[in-house]
This record gives sequence, C-alpha cells and structure tokens, in this order.
Amino acid sequence: MKYKVSRDPIYSEIFIYPLEMLVTDTKPVQRLRFLSQLAGAAFVYPGASHTRFAHSMGTMHVTGMYAEHLFKDNRSKQRILRLAGLLHDIGHGPFSHQFDDVVYPMAGINEGHDEYRDRILLELMPEHTYEVFKNLPKDSLRNFVLEDLEATVGNVSDVKEALKKVFEMVVEVFHGEETGSVEFNIIQGPLGADRIDFILRDSYNSGTRTFGTGAPDRIIRNSLIAKKEGRDVLCYNAKVMDDIYAALFGRFMMYKNVYFHKTSRAADLMIQEILKYSYKPLGLKERILDLEEFINLTDSTIIEEVKFLKKTGQTEFKEDIDKAYEVLERLLKRDLWKVVVEMPFSIEGIDPGLVSKSLAMETLEKMKKNLKLVLSGKFDEEDYDTLKEMYENFDDIFIIDTPYKLTLVHPDEFVQSKVLIYKDDKVMNFEEYVKKYPAYRLMSNNLIQILRIYIKKDYRNILEKYQILPSESSRLVTRW
Repeated sequence: MKYKVSRDPIYSEIFIYPLEMLVTDTKPVQRLRFLSQLAGAAFVYPGASHTRFAHSMGTMHVTGMYAEHLFKDNRSKQRILRLAGLLHDIGHGPFSHQFDDVVYPMAGINEGHDEYRDRILLELMPEHTYEVFKNLPKDSLRNFVLEDLEATVGNVSDVKEALKKVFEMVVEVFHGEETGSVEFNIIQGPLGADRIDFILRDSYNSGTRTFGTGAPDRIIRNSLIAKKEGRDVLCYNAKVMDDIYAALFGRFMMYKNVYFHKTSRAADLMIQEILKYSYKPLGLKERILDLEEFINLTDSTIIEEVKFLKKTGQTEFKEDIDKAYEVLERLLKRDLWKVVVEMPFSIEGIDPGLVSKSLAMETLEKMKKNLKLVLSGKFDEEDYDTLKEMYENFDDIFIIDTPYKLTLVHPDEFVQSKVLIYKDDKVMNFEEYVKKYPAYRLMSNNLIQILRIYIKKDYRNILEKYQILPSESSRLVTRW
C-alpha cells in the first residue's frame, strides 16, 4: 500500500497511509501544530515546546503498533484505530488543559475537549476532509485514497457519505470508555497509545529521558484480547508486569517533576488567569460555540489579541483586558508567581483530594491571622505598605493550587477501565493479581495530593521575616 513517511525523534519514522494523509491535511488537524503540548512546562524545560500535532502523530503510530498486533488481518479496524489515535486531541483549545480548566467550564461545556472532539469529528471533519479529497489531483493518489476508504468502510458509492461513516466509527471508539472496550483502551487506557506517547515524547523534549525509558514494544507485543463475562477485554501477559510498573513509574516521575513542577504550575496558573480575564473581551464563548471559529483559536491567537485590545485602548471590558495584559506581560518576561507553601500528603484509606481544599483554606486562615498579628504589633516602618497590601488584598494575592492526584500504581485505574492481567491461562483484574503476588503490593502506593499556595508578588522575604507562613508547611514540603 502507498504511504508517506514522517521523520520523528521518538520512533524514527511514522508511516502515514492514504486516508490518514487526507485527514491530516485538514484545517482542524493542522491547527494542532499551533497548540502547545505542555504549556507552562516550557518555562522550566526550554525544549518542551513541542505541539499537540506531534503528539497526535505519535499516538497514531503507537495505536498502529497495537492494531497490527491485535487485529492483524482487519485493515478496517486498523485504519479506524489509527485515525482515532490521530484525532484523540482534536477538541483541545489554546494552551490545551488550561483551556479545559477555565474556558470550557465558563461556557458550560462540562466534558471539555472530549465533547468538542466528538462535535468536530461529526460536524466538521466530513466536510473538511471531502474538500481536501476534491482538491487531490486525479492521479494515483486519489485512487489510493479511494482504495483505502473502501477497505475501511466497504463499498464507496458516495465519498462524502463514506467519510461521514469513517468519523462515526472513530467516535464510536471513544464512546467505548463507558464499557471499557478493547478499542478505547488501546487509545486511552492505562497503557494506551496516548499515555505511551506523551511519556516518551514529553520526557524526550523536556530533557528528562530517564523517565521515558519503558518498553512499549514489549508491552504491546504481550497484549492480547480475552473473554471475560462474555465480552472482549484487553489483557497483558503477567510476564511483562515489571515493564508495566517501569512505564507507570516513568509516568509518576513525569507528573512529579515536569507536569506538576512548582514553576510549571505557576506558568499554568498564570495562563489560566489570562484565559479567565480574556473570556469576555475575546468573546470566547461565542467563538467556541461556532466550530469554524473555534478551529481558528490557537495559543498565539489569545496572546496577540490580548496585546491588540490593550494597544487599541478598547473601552468595553477594559478592566478585564488590563488584568489579562498585566499577567501576559509578566508571563512573557517569565516573571512568574512564586510558591510559598507546598504540602504533598497522603491519607491512609482516604482520597486526599477530598480534604485538600479544606486544608488549603485552613492554611490561608492561619497565614491571614499571622499577618494581622504582625500589623497589630511591631514591624519595620519600610515594610508597612507591603504588609498592609498583603492583608487588604489577601484573597487576590494568594492562589491555591491542588493539581491532579499522583500515584505510582493504583489498582482502581485498571479495574475501572476493565484492563486485565493474563497468567497461566487465567484472566484476573489488577487488584486480584496484586493480592495473589504480594511483591507487587509493595510497589502500589496511596494517592498523593500536592497542595500549593502561590503569591502573585514576590514578598517571600517579608513572609519569612515575620514568620507569617505556618511552620508545619515547611515540615511537609519534602514528604513524597
């Protein structure tokens, strides 16, 4: 079959087949070239400037490895799964997960980029892909696309309808999350192509390659489809359990050291603030509800439009524009917010996320109380204005951050997704396997929650000078 080759730093070469060429050359997919993969992490790791497009291509490649192994003689299944890998992030907005955390909720879109992925695939991609097809020269490439399309969906009497069917089949893969289908777990399961690629790619570009040294080819080669309670389930041979733990450990270290690095998160929080204050001035709700407008939104769109509105002196939403511009200017100079409290903690038998907010509020109350005591007692005169500003603007100056919980291995992750372990002709879930082989239980740890408090202005010397920070926070800071 005809194919093109894309050179890649992770896999050396990524093959792109005719139908994939067609889909890749659409505007919704090409837009991913202009969305950062890691957003704030690039302010700590300069090499981490890669894009959602590179990650999507890599996910397609790893999905292909799975599909060729598990569905060797099913070209249609292989093509749909590879396309699902390519398109899994197509619903992301500018700055990726920061857009998810701020703009989608403000617009009342609860499922975030997953909901928009489905909308784009069903409402935009058939037409955009058909336009690319119409512009193909009437030569062998068009014939190759038609042949690939026919192998994927069957008889093609109407190209546009056939393309529509392709994207419906891709969406069906993602809906398999509800049942823990084999197809969904290949793409986005605990050891799915999405996770394999972002650990390898993000660690490579961040300069933390020691965290991305797993053996995905061995893990994939030892995957299989088995029957459990009358349905197909994705399984992994128990002989690669150590490789699985190595991959999961790499993921844990990437979250701990890159994604949730205190300075990466400072930049992420500032990006979130820019998006929050840009929401009305840039008309983001209206623009994301219009899908054709949505696919014009990129990282640089937000940055340049905030600059433009500030420069032209727009009066409507002036306060929001001023605030967005102020944070943007600081971000562009890498004048980032500073962490003043850090509490990584775990509670036996309890999800730490349930208590993180209350612990954060309790910490802030202690800080404010300490600040009030300082203002009512002795202090150096030159510090008065700073102390007074901190107290009067306390709720705006101090920012709570409780990112996702961390875990090395948590059996529930596999149990909920219905991914199983295969050993000695027996299929068991992850929890059952760990109980049967206690050595692995030692490597399964509790959920860890990071709680941080940032200050927007660097008054750390004042906080330290007057001992305003609760003493217990410093004792917790190294407990991982």
